[in-house]
Formats: sequence, C-alpha cells, structure tokens
Amino acid sequence: MKAKSIAYSIYMIVSILFSFMVASLIPIFMWMVFYENIDRVIDAMGWPFVNFEGFILDLFGHLLPQFAFDRFWFLIFLVPMTLICYGFFLGFLIGMFKLSRRGIPFLEDGYYPMETEKWLLYEYYEVYYIMLPYFAWFFSVFLDTKPRHTLFGAKIGSNTVVGSGRLFNPERTEIGNDCFFGYDAIVSGHVYEGDRLYLKKVKIGNNVTVGANAVILAGAVIGDNVIVGANSVVPKNREIPPDTIWVHGKAIPRKSRRIKPTDAGVVKEPAAEEDLTDDELTEIDD
Repeated sequence: MKAKSIAYSIYMIVSILFSFMVASLIPIFMWMVFYENIDRVIDAMGWPFVNFEGFILDLFGHLLPQFAFDRFWFLIFLVPMTLICYGFFLGFLIGMFKLSRRGIPFLEDGYYPMETEKWLLYEYYEVYYIMLPYFAWFFSVFLDTKPRHTLFGAKIGSNTVVGSGRLFNPERTEIGNDCFFGYDAIVSGHVYEGDRLYLKKVKIGNNVTVGANAVILAGAVIGDNVIVGANSVVPKNREIPPDTIWVHGKAIPRKSRRIKPTDAGVVKEPAAEEDLTDDELTEIDD
C-alpha cells in the first residue's frame, strides 16, 4: 500500500473516532445536568407533581429501593430524556461526518485502474454515509431514507419516495419529482469492472417507478414516466427514453390508457385510448 493510501486510512480512522468524541460531549453534558437537577426543579413546582409522586410512592414504595425515592423524576423521564440526548448526538455526528468527509478527495466521473489505489479513496469517501445508519438505532427509520441521502449529496425531487430503496452513491444520484422505489431497489453510481473502477452520475427523471430488487448502474439516464420492472437491471450508461417500460433489457413504449365505461356504470376492462370512439372519449373527458 502506498504512503498516501496509508495516510488517508489513518485520517479516516482518526476522523471517525474524533467525530464520536465531539458528537458525544454536548449530549453527555445535557444528560448529567438532567440527572443532577430534574428532581429538584420538578419538586419546586409543587402541585400537581408532588401529589403524583406521593401517590406512586405510597402504592409501590415498599417495593422500591431508596434510589427511587431520591431520583423519582429522573427515573420517570429517563427514557424520553435519553432519546432526546441521543437525537442530539446523531445530529452532531452527521455534521462531523460531513465535515470529515471533506478531507477525502472526491473522484470525478471516469475510470480508475486498481493499481492507482484511487478505488480506496472512493471507498473511504463513502464510509461516513454507510456507517451512519448503524448508529441511528431508534432513529434509523427517519435517517435511513430521503433525509440521509440528501444530507450526503443526493438531489431528490418533491414527492419522491425512496423508502427501502438503496442509494450506493448519493453524491452521484439525481432523482426527479414523484418517483417511487420498491423494496431493495438499488441505484449505484459506481461499477467495478475487473481491475477498474467506473464512476458516473445516475440521472432519473420525473414520475419514475423503480420495481423491487431492480438495479440501476452508473451513468444510466432514465427519462420521465418510466417504469423499471422488478428484478430488472439498467446497465451502465444506458439511456431509457421517456414513457417506456424497461423490462428484459428492452424499453417498451407505454400506451396511453383510459377506462372504458359501460352502460351500467361498471368498469369492465381498461381500453387503449386509440380503441375508444370519439363519443366515448368525450364522455370520459367530461
């Protein structure tokens, strides 16, 4: 391993440890202040807190240790206060991770041979983004979605649901409005090809649906109103035209469809727009 790669490896490890240390300071201080003062502050308020404390201790006092008498309100608010402190920790950790990532060079789009060891820089650059959900714990349901992706560079339009979709390279991902990603759909801005790493931004248009377990690879450009079928693969640098369905490696044109009404007002089946008469089309439009 080259000296430069070793230096960046050390930087990554030290920056992660330093990020944890800094992110922990304020939440730990908050928790200590809470521990020392919460009972005194609430007891000073008097009614109705004192009555509630007395009622609980009268009922269960014989079962509780002395600590419960001394730190009653601390125990009552222990869980919510711990979650609040942990939320502050995650907020500071995100900020520290984003700041630390600036110390790793960003690789522009293109090919990078393995012998240059630049693929290590790519991996190190992504470490901060990948690590965050493992420390989110209770908050992972909020962080491992659109907010996390956008915080680390993804451009995602309004009303787009990434959900359980996975973005491998948020800084190389651009998604339009009103898109939806199925379970474990993957968007990857990188591809390993033998002894080379290929990096290129993925661009997805508006109103695109990506089916479950579909994979979109580096450099793909997907037009508006496209459906990427479940378990499909969009190869690198492939351009999918608008208003198509991508399935089995082919872009199939989407037909505009309208529902054909019946005399009883019950829908029998969808009908292609070109199969309807002018009167039927006028009735639907009205």
